[in-house]
Amino acid sequence: MTTLDGQDLFSSGPSTLAAGPWERQFERRGFPGLDGQLVLDMGLRSRRLEQAGRLQADTPAELYQQVSAIQAMADGAIHSLCDNNGQQYPKVYIEQFELAGPVRRGRGFWADYRIVYRQMP
Repeated sequence: MTTLDGQDLFSSGPSTLAAGPWERQFERRGFPGLDGQLVLDMGLRSRRLEQAGRLQADTPAELYQQVSAIQAMADGAIHSLCDNNGQQYPKVYIEQFELAGPVRRGRGFWADYRIVYRQMP
C-alpha cells in the first residue's frame, strides 16, 4: 500500500507508481582553438514519479474527504513516499493531482486519479 508521510491515503483502491530517470544537468562550453567542447557536469537535479490509481468510498462525501486529504498534501512541502513494495522515495513534493474523470457509481462511489511527484536528490 502506497503511503505519503506514513498516511494511508491511497488504500481504498488499486494504484501504481512509476519512477522516471534522474535528470542530470550539463554545461557545455566551446573555446577558440579547441576542437570539441568542454562538458561540465552540474549534478543531479530531480526526477519525476507518476502515480495512478482509483479512490473508492461508500458515499460521495467519503470520497471527497479522501480527495481533500490528498489535496492538502499538495502544499509545496517535502514529503516521504513509500510504494506498494516498500520502496522509499524521500524528498518528494506533489506537482500535480487530478481526478482523471468524473465520480462514478457502481459498488459504492469511485474516481480514477493521477499524481505527479518531483523527487529531489
